[in-house]
Amino acid sequence: MRAVVPFLLLFATACISPMAVEPMSVPLEYKTVADPDEYERLSDCAALSDIRVIDARTDKTLGKRYIQGVGDPWADVTTDSNVAAWVASGVVAGFKNAGASMAVDGKPVLHISVDEISTKENVYFAGGYEAHVVISGELVGKNGKSCWKDQVKGSGENYGYAGRIDNYQETLNHALDRAVIEMVISLQSDICECGQEEEEPASRPALNRY
Repeated sequence: MRAVVPFLLLFATACISPMAVEPMSVPLEYKTVADPDEYERLSDCAALSDIRVIDARTDKTLGKRYIQGVGDPWADVTTDSNVAAWVASGVVAGFKNAGASMAVDGKPVLHISVDEISTKENVYFAGGYEAHVVISGELVGKNGKSCWKDQVKGSGENYGYAGRIDNYQETLNHALDRAVIEMVISLQSDICECGQEEEEPASRPALNRY
């Protein structure tokens, strides 16, 4: 019997362990996950007239699912959602959390490029989730001049039932929040002065020559 018990345990484990993973499509729905205290507080003068986002990714898949300890074959994770709109929702919410005013005439426009989104789900009895978001931003004043430009990154991790859409959404939203937090920190010293016309120096009165 001593030789039989380990065999039965291995057989039972093999029967209940996942043998393959299926592809998934994840709808993107933004909801703030980061704590409001994580956002750097901007000056009272911070404001934007608009936020414009484009999806510049060359790889439109979100990521991969795989069995722990196996890795291959992978299953793709995709989305039919508007990625640019999802990112725009996160950026708007993040800048509001940082104290910036939105849709103010004459203030700079923040242009965002979505450079990369990647996820990994490590499946066994439950799922370990990772998400990474890379976005680039450029602040352009009302005079058309670029005031600031940078690329920022954010990551999120989660753990729970495998193949759950809500776990994917929470992990992706957290990664986006953290990227936006980094963007706020990066541009905080430029946002108020961007596009402001420099005052002309006062002309000196002409000297009378005798």
